[in-house]
This record gives sequence, C-alpha cells and structure tokens, in this order.
Amino acid sequence: MLARLFKKKYVGGKNIRVISDELYACALLNTREAVFYKKYGVPDTFDGRFDLLLVHIFIILHILMDNDEYEIMSQALFDSVFKDMDQTLRELGIGDMGVPKHMKRMMKAFNGRMHSYQWAIDPDSLENQDIDEIKKLSLNSSLKNNLYGSIIDSDSFNDNIVVNMEKFILNNIRDKSVERVSGILNGQMNYIN
Repeated sequence: MLARLFKKKYVGGKNIRVISDELYACALLNTREAVFYKKYGVPDTFDGRFDLLLVHIFIILHILMDNDEYEIMSQALFDSVFKDMDQTLRELGIGDMGVPKHMKRMMKAFNGRMHSYQWAIDPDSLENQDIDEIKKLSLNSSLKNNLYGSIIDSDSFNDNIVVNMEKFILNNIRDKSVERVSGILNGQMNYIN
C-alpha cells in the first residue's frame, strides 16, 4: 500500500497515465490501418485485432527495454490496454460474470506474446526471467502460432504474410534513437508501415 504513495507518477514532467494512454491510442490507431488486413493478412476478427494490437505494444516496449523508465512505462501501458479492454468487452455484450474470465485469458495472452516475441528477437534479454511456459520459437513461428493461429490451416494463409509481418516488426524495433525513445516517453509513437 505504501508503495503506491511513492510510486513514480511523472516522466519528463508528464503524467505516466497520460503518456501510456497516448501510446495505447497510437498503437490502437495504427492497428486500424487497412494495410494490416490486406498486405499483412491479419484476420479481421476481435482476436486478430487484439493480437495485432499486442504486436504494436510489443514494439513500443522493446524500444524502451533498455531505458530507465521501462518498468514503470510497461506497467502503465499494460494498465491502459486492459482498462480499455474491460470497457470493450462490456460493449460487446459480455456480462459482468464473463468479463473477468475473458480479461484473465487476454492478460495471459499479453504476457505470453510479449515474452514469446522478445525471446524470438533477443533470447539473452530474458535470462533472468521465469519463462518456462513460453514456447521458444523463431519470430516467424511465434507469429504463426499467435497472430495467424486462427487462419494458418485455411486456404487464405500464405507464408509471405508472415514474412511481411516479421519485416514490419524488425523495421520498427531497429530505431532506438534518443529522439524516438524521447517521443515514446512523451506519448508519441510513429510506426513504419
């Protein structure tokens, strides 16, 4: 309880909650781009959109990983995502009894995707974490299992869409410049589509 009193609330003079809400809005806005459902073949379903959102959140967190503000920003961004997910589930007609079950499943997916993608890109960065339950796969295989899991056996699935998504992720995580990190810590994220 006392930890909340001393918890850092500002980054660069800006409220962390405001920053995380703005980053979430940037990620959410980008997931609405038609290119993801055409060029990248993401299933245009609730689960497909949620998994695509997690890819966008992963990119933000990966860029911040070596920053001093990483821990507090990752928790704040998680909180922003799931505050909105709770409301979204209710708007979809999920009742009060069903929302916690769905939220638990989505939170587990969030954690699993973040670790799975991170392990695929930089396994050494997870040395000190308990990730025994995470499948240790390449980024391509991890995307097939997660983002494309619902369509991998369909006639519409094509390996090129996974390769394109890998390129999207790798192109976006490459730039860890001071300017980009500063922009993120100010609530702005520009994705390279």
